[in-house]
Amino acid sequence: MTIRAKILIILSTVAIVSAGISSLLGYRTARKALERQSFDKLTAVREMKASQVEDYFQQIVDQIVTFSRDRMTVDAMRAFSAEFSNLESQVGWDEQATEEAELELRLYYQEEFLPRLEQNLESPATLSSFWPNDRESRILQYQFIAANPFDTGSKSSLEEPAEKSAYSRAHKLYHPIFRDYLERFGFYDIFLVDLETGHIVYSVFKEVDFGTSLLSGPYRETNLARAFQAARQAAAQDFVLLVDFEPYHPSYGGQASFIASPIYDGPEKVGVLVFQMPVDRINDIMTSKHEWSRVGLGESGETYIVGSDYKIRNQSRFLIEDKENYLKLIASIGTPDSIIKAIANLDSSIGLQEVQTEGTRAALGGETGTKIFPDYRGVPVLSSFMPLDIRDVDWVIMSEIDEAEAFEPARTLRNRVLIWLAVLIGASVVAAMVFSKGLTRRLEALSETAAQLADGFLYVEVDTSGRDEIADLSKSFETMRQSLVELVEKQEAEIDALSTPLIPLLDDVVAMPLVGELDSKRIEKARQTLVEGLHARGAKAALLDLTGVPSLDTGSAEALLGAAKAAQLLGAKVVITGMRSEVAASVADLGLHLDGVATERSLQSGISFIMNEIGAAKMKNHLQAGEEEDE
Repeated sequence: MTIRAKILIILSTVAIVSAGISSLLGYRTARKALERQSFDKLTAVREMKASQVEDYFQQIVDQIVTFSRDRMTVDAMRAFSAEFSNLESQVGWDEQATEEAELELRLYYQEEFLPRLEQNLESPATLSSFWPNDRESRILQYQFIAANPFDTGSKSSLEEPAEKSAYSRAHKLYHPIFRDYLERFGFYDIFLVDLETGHIVYSVFKEVDFGTSLLSGPYRETNLARAFQAARQAAAQDFVLLVDFEPYHPSYGGQASFIASPIYDGPEKVGVLVFQMPVDRINDIMTSKHEWSRVGLGESGETYIVGSDYKIRNQSRFLIEDKENYLKLIASIGTPDSIIKAIANLDSSIGLQEVQTEGTRAALGGETGTKIFPDYRGVPVLSSFMPLDIRDVDWVIMSEIDEAEAFEPARTLRNRVLIWLAVLIGASVVAAMVFSKGLTRRLEALSETAAQLADGFLYVEVDTSGRDEIADLSKSFETMRQSLVELVEKQEAEIDALSTPLIPLLDDVVAMPLVGELDSKRIEKARQTLVEGLHARGAKAALLDLTGVPSLDTGSAEALLGAAKAAQLLGAKVVITGMRSEVAASVADLGLHLDGVATERSLQSGISFIMNEIGAAKMKNHLQAGEEEDE
């Protein structure tokens, strides 16, 4: 891997890791801050709603105690109980009228009540299970329900039936007051129950429990009957019992909760007052009248109550806002079809939607806290939970918002950070590339210079500019190059001296053995050495040995003869020895003339030839000198 690549990788890695760690820490810090802020907001909403609900239930307790002591309530209780027991004699029906009334009442049950009830039951409902078992009850239900001209749900609008009686007159007197009280405080229904017989002698809303006995009638096993019996047996005048929500058939299988208190006339207990709890008012508190955003719960937040059976006690926001998707969602997590059907038919999740989550389990165990976990839809939520302080029931309150919405700002921040991180990484990579290129360009230039030096170009220019480590390296490199040049020049001089040696054989005879290829430079060097040596030594003969020369080209051969002729001009005898056959053939082919230059086969024969020539010359000179003396 090149240095540029290494530098690029290192710088890019450092930039990416640094930016990545910074971004991650920033995102985690932002997410943690959002989580803390969201939990604080949920807790504030939880505390507010818990206080409102607890205060509201305490208000209801105070209301029922106060209302049960009211003189009007006491008088109404005595009047309705007394007139109820005499109702059959007051109406004066003969057998035919009685049969017609009961037939009409049966038709109401079969055509109105039972079909609506069965929509919310898993098995068919039978008339015998709900039919009033005493005549007084049937008379009241006929007059105020079956023969009531107002539609179901509006039966309370009738103040006095067509058939007048002492009961109907009492009803006309007290009913507007009770109805106004119910509407003013939002109760679902108000009951007056006879102390001895358990008959519901008065009801504002007029459902099929009206007139029946809570001791022996069809609804004796309901939570309403339990509330009545507890108040009936209580000794304290301010006794109050709240019973939790359960399916209540007279309300077509809907969830109903009741609160009961005894009615005293002085020291005498004369009856029981029962309120059917106002579901709408509880929903208004928990849903902020469907304005969740106004209390800081955004698009997916809600507060709701869960009972000890892990069933919700107020409407789910998601059922209210998007019923179809809500039903699909709870179906996808395995909610039984019967529950889904009941929720759809009643358009209510109260007492039906199971909420068995980590938060509800902790809260029902007495814990108060905040956690993140899947809610009853299987959707992760931030939840703030606590037990509620409401008498007679074990309820907890949950304040939640979808995790996706709570952390949406963090995700937006994360996406922006990722974009900027990508830009930063890109810029860092580009900067790293520019930096590494600028840094390695000088190294590459120095490497190229080194390669040229390795190829023998010792006089290449080395850039030593700058003040950094690369400049120091370049200066060291230049110093090394200069040392190499000096060394090479010295070696070349020594090689030149060795490649054209001039060897003295005798005082006036020298030899120059030539080895290897002869170029013009070497021959010029040989000529210079030969001429200078002959002149310096005063030698009379020179041997040029070509034993080690493999070949001669035209230029080399001409230059060599030029050197021989230069030696001749100095008066020296030149002998070329050891000429190979290839060299001799080349000289002959080139047509060169060796005028005055002797040739011998070998250096030894050349030396013998020179010695003979020198000896003969000396003898001749000696004889000439003797003749001159004789003359």
